[in-house]
Amino acid sequence: MKTQKCILICPLNWGIGHASRMVPLIQALVNLNYRVLIAASGKSHELLRLTFPELQFINAPHLSVTYSERWPMAVNMTCQLPKILFGIVKDYIWLKKLIPVYNIDLVISDNRYGLFNRKIISILVTHQIYPLMPNGLKWAEPFVKIVISKFIKAFDRCWVPDYEDPVISLTGRLSHRNNILRNISFMGILSRFCMYRESKKNTSDTYDIVVILSGPEPQRSILEKIAITQLSNTNYKSAVICGINKSPYDYECFKNINFFDHLDIFRFRQVLINAGIIICRAGYSAIMDLAELRLNAILIPTPGQPEQEYLASYLEEKGLFYQMKQHDFNIEKAIQIYRSDAKKIKLLPETDIKVYLSDMEILLTQVR
Repeated sequence: MKTQKCILICPLNWGIGHASRMVPLIQALVNLNYRVLIAASGKSHELLRLTFPELQFINAPHLSVTYSERWPMAVNMTCQLPKILFGIVKDYIWLKKLIPVYNIDLVISDNRYGLFNRKIISILVTHQIYPLMPNGLKWAEPFVKIVISKFIKAFDRCWVPDYEDPVISLTGRLSHRNNILRNISFMGILSRFCMYRESKKNTSDTYDIVVILSGPEPQRSILEKIAITQLSNTNYKSAVICGINKSPYDYECFKNINFFDHLDIFRFRQVLINAGIIICRAGYSAIMDLAELRLNAILIPTPGQPEQEYLASYLEEKGLFYQMKQHDFNIEKAIQIYRSDAKKIKLLPETDIKVYLSDMEILLTQVR
């Protein structure tokens, strides 16, 4: 007789942000003796396997989205929409076949809109209830909203990792508008650090400047080149965290820069809280990590990504972070900004993973 519930965790594979915010949920589920099955691909798979080597992993369908410097974002997105929709259908068929094989009771999907099935409980994690389209496709936003809403309605629950109160919301109009769907619940921010709030002191992990690289190519490598070129011409002790990407640069050439392909959660936390200045993309998972640690940063939105461009501007207006455009980035200017106007993260409620677990357990009581 089956007694131990099986929970499938499946994050999107675009970068590692979607996987990193699943870490506290996975750890909490393991602590509660659920049977946790992780399905991932690409960098998401690498990160979660490094973090939970003892758990069972399977390969999830891989959907890669490419960005070209030669074409506007609107053109890139238009060309790849059929591939994205096909990926959603592929996910749906894949999950349907997977359920009887592993006796899955519940699936938690981070931004994979095809992972729902009426035979089990399905939960979608996303902060983009109202996605923004790039310039040239703004006219399509109402239609995209309708399509996204239909997918969201197919899930038993949609968890929004943000605060319901618009005054302290970190996502703004990405999730806070009228006509919120009935199955949407605002759960509070979800950070990899919420289960790991203590770290060992290590003076060697103190840096003047910490640069966190993430996001799709070629923009990730472009920012890497800009940052390293500028940092190498200074005397600041710096760290460049490459995000499970092997840097093409010869580490020995830069005496003032330490490179890290990957840091475990405890050391990553230590590096961040000891940093003089943090520079990173405006990805929402990174923003939640910084908010959890009460740290500010200079956000550099990935060019052409409307979500990141909006978040960087919105959070700067709220007085939480700074922003600089990639083409205008200057390390000395960044230091001057920090020195002249030190922003402070407002006191936000701490992540309470119990809120997520309680809602999940309520859903598990529902009879199919």
